[in-house]
Amino acid sequence: MKKIGSWISIVSIAMALAACGQDDSANESNHATTADETQVETLDVALDTPKKAEAGETLTFTATVTQGDEKVDDADEVMFEVWKEGAKDDSEMIEASDDGNGVYSAEKTIKNEGKYFVQSHVTARDLHTMPKNEIIVGSEDKATSESGHEHKHESDVSIHLMIPDEIKAGADVDLMAHLQKNDGALTNANVRFEISKDGEENAEWVDAEEMKDGEYEGTTSFKEAGDYTVTIHVENDEGLHEHTEESVTVTE
Repeated sequence: MKKIGSWISIVSIAMALAACGQDDSANESNHATTADETQVETLDVALDTPKKAEAGETLTFTATVTQGDEKVDDADEVMFEVWKEGAKDDSEMIEASDDGNGVYSAEKTIKNEGKYFVQSHVTARDLHTMPKNEIIVGSEDKATSESGHEHKHESDVSIHLMIPDEIKAGADVDLMAHLQKNDGALTNANVRFEISKDGEENAEWVDAEEMKDGEYEGTTSFKEAGDYTVTIHVENDEGLHEHTEESVTVTE
């Protein structure tokens, strides 16, 4: 009888262990499903601009922002950057108005003929994207001719600096650069911020860390109030070397 009792105990323990194994497998399966279900969907921006226009014409730019099937009507920032080919350093940033239902728009009058670019900078739900369109203003032949004579390379890398609305002297500041190449996030780049106060020669260098695809962050502080220039330098192992400058004002 003792032997029979021992065998029953062993069988009971084995069955219990098997049941636990099944429960663990089920839990792991449920956990994986939950992780997949909570995966963040990408931010999509449909940028709508005219392909051709006449000099002096007032143009309307629109950006329709979606995430999956949802219209994004709570974007943190939507800006339209406009520049003439070969003059990216002189670009103009235009703040968009919120038209509702995920649509944001702005107007711009372009007085001179040539080839222009419009890029929307959209930040929403901790995501950022910046598609770009081309506009021919005036004669297409003239715009093409000007492009050929200038021989200026229009970079396929887009750099957008994100900073707080107000920066106080002596306070820690997070600098964030969003990088995009050919409408996709630029990853695995070496990014540094060069910070110099206007009128002074010495500059501070801050290394940035890639926090997520195409998003690079660095922390610094500005010792004194005044006007500064922040230059974002971008390099990678494929020979890429791009940079752009942004003006920053620091208050007491």
